[in-house]
Amino acid sequence: MKFKCSKNDLLNCLSSVTKTASSKTTMPILEGILIETIGNNVKFTTNDLEIGSEYIIKASVSEEGKTVVDNKMLNEIIRKLEVDEISFEVENNTFIIKSASGIFKLSTMNPEEYPKLPVFNIDNSITVNQSIFKDMIKKTIFATSQDENRPIYTGALVTVEDNVLKVVAIDGFRLALKQYLLEKSNNNFKAIIPAKTLAELIKILNDDSESDVKIGVNKNQALFEMGECIVVSRIIEGEFLNYNSVIPNEFETKVKINTKSLLESLDRVSLFSREVSEKEKKAPIKINVSMEGIEISCTSLAGDAKEDVVGVVEGKSLEIGFNPRYLIEALKVIENEEIIMNYTTSVSPMIIKPIHGNDYIYMVLPVKLRQD
Repeated sequence: MKFKCSKNDLLNCLSSVTKTASSKTTMPILEGILIETIGNNVKFTTNDLEIGSEYIIKASVSEEGKTVVDNKMLNEIIRKLEVDEISFEVENNTFIIKSASGIFKLSTMNPEEYPKLPVFNIDNSITVNQSIFKDMIKKTIFATSQDENRPIYTGALVTVEDNVLKVVAIDGFRLALKQYLLEKSNNNFKAIIPAKTLAELIKILNDDSESDVKIGVNKNQALFEMGECIVVSRIIEGEFLNYNSVIPNEFETKVKINTKSLLESLDRVSLFSREVSEKEKKAPIKINVSMEGIEISCTSLAGDAKEDVVGVVEGKSLEIGFNPRYLIEALKVIENEEIIMNYTTSVSPMIIKPIHGNDYIYMVLPVKLRQD
């Protein structure tokens, strides 16, 4: 194998495919990257058996072939080279990198042992702007579960129904839902995509409003195609919660409040929620809603804190407790200047929504406050 390519093209390629390379595995070859020439192109593939990706770049190929080299080492070398074009060749099971400044030789692995990405027929697919889908993931992924005993919720549900694309994440204590009306008519489908896959897609998807991603699914796998880059992932099997049945629609109390002011107050008061010893559990923050506005407080062994936040309150007064992290993580991804917080009782879920529209819903369960 022998080819030349642009350093910039190669860096763009590696920054995408290396996101899906395995770093901790009992199979050393999975820590490698498969490199193979195809006509005047070179394809780079990584695969950790759960998620994999491939990226094709233009190159000047003088001898075809394929090989596998250590992914991390290749990345480090390419990033440190200060050249515009790089030459590569394989000779005597050695991958040779040549530039104007030097020669680097890497050991190779058997490309026949490298697991290829699955080739499958797509049952249903949609095309959506990359920046829109990236935003949908960002606003939901933090609410996926970390509990491997409930694998169904370690991913997010991606659905298309009545031409509305939705991404929904649940961890048992909260729910995040983001939706977007598609421009073209599409068939309905649903798939639970692992949070690991979605986290890697955030790194790969562009913020460019001109770029699209094609999302295709079948019974067992999902495909995400972004120009020259393709990501293939397994789908989590199982029945996702019927989330529509648990989102309340009627409320006793509504609060309109500035997002940034609320976030900053929660950030400060939550300092007192942290454990000060291994035996102490995190103290919840308390939100007191009254006609005068919002009071946020926390009392723990570390001390106590109290802050007032200006808000417009409609309905009944109430006192309710929350894990502050569950509020802070949601507020950090909401870009709207103001939000609405909807309450029913001190033991019922709270709903956070932007003031205008219903494209984002965040539901969080309260915690029981200790009675003094």
